[in-house]
Amino acid sequence: MRIIVTAVLVLLTVAVLMGMGNLGGTPEGQVPKTDENIKAQLIDRSGVTIELTRFSMNGKVFLEGKRGAGEMSVFFRDLKEVGFGIVSGDTVPADLLLKSGRRVQLNVRKGAVFHGDTGDGAYQISAHNISRIVIH
Repeated sequence: MRIIVTAVLVLLTVAVLMGMGNLGGTPEGQVPKTDENIKAQLIDRSGVTIELTRFSMNGKVFLEGKRGAGEMSVFFRDLKEVGFGIVSGDTVPADLLLKSGRRVQLNVRKGAVFHGDTGDGAYQISAHNISRIVIH
């Protein structure tokens, strides 16, 4: 009886652990699927410029961050460009230039991940490593 209970527990543990393999978000080497094909030019903090299609932030087609005590999101289609400042704690300040000409400042989580397709492969980068994004 003890062997049967042990075998059942082992099998249940293995099943649970194997199922957790899909919990990491987008599989490595893939770009998240979005409703819009956002095209963007991204410049990282080392000065490397990269052209991307299917651009997203955490798989979403909008940039989100804190504005004061609240949260705010702005669709990439409404943005012209975003400049990132120096990391401060868990956030990085972002200066958004909207297509309307207005400017908005947000604090973006430094660990937020931006994704895109280079044409040669999938690309991802954390917010704290970005200098500037230009939306086409």
